[in-house]
Amino acid sequence: MKRRDFETSFTKGQPLRVLLLEDDPDHAKLWLLALEKGGYTVKGDVVATRAEFSRCLDTKEHDVILSDYQLPGWTGLKALELVKERGLEIPFILVTGEASEKTALEVIDRGADDYLFKDELSRLVLTVRRVMREQRLVRERRQAAVEKEKLIAQLREAAEEVRRLNGMLPICMGCKRILDAKGRWHRIELFIQKHSRGQVSPCICPDCSTDITARAKARPRPPTRGEHY
Repeated sequence: MKRRDFETSFTKGQPLRVLLLEDDPDHAKLWLLALEKGGYTVKGDVVATRAEFSRCLDTKEHDVILSDYQLPGWTGLKALELVKERGLEIPFILVTGEASEKTALEVIDRGADDYLFKDELSRLVLTVRRVMREQRLVRERRQAAVEKEKLIAQLREAAEEVRRLNGMLPICMGCKRILDAKGRWHRIELFIQKHSRGQVSPCICPDCSTDITARAKARPRPPTRGEHY
């Protein structure tokens, strides 16, 4: 599931889709209000059960997950595991009033992006901005690595074709297309432009010009108006 990219600089009114895992409605309202006061236009899904949380992960897109630790019948750690099982790259922040710092650090070790205690809501907005920025930078580095691999592959293919250009090249005697190193046939002018600095300038050699003229003269002339055969 893809997420929107966010720029490094924050824009007041920036939309924020929050998946809020909290069984206390009053606490959930406080979290959302803190984000709204911080300048976000918040759209929040508040859930408490494993089934509700799983359904949101599978059917909706969110920019950040805020999770209480102790929930009825399960924990924020289990919620984090559901996110990781799906391979979702959504910043996960633990917000708790009961878990010890040791427990919070365990959740960080399991892959959460950060944690806050519920009496630290003044830090919520800055924490959200930071973890989202870090996620964006990770995606950018990953994309850069992918582009690098594509470029390397293109360079390898180009090098292989350069080696072939120094030897014998298979050219179809009928259509005059050329066979590349991967067994694909190309128009020769496109092949030359792709694998060299040369540009193809369309022209006709004297022999072809003579042949074209002869065939044109031999072609039956359509009758003009008033002529009968």
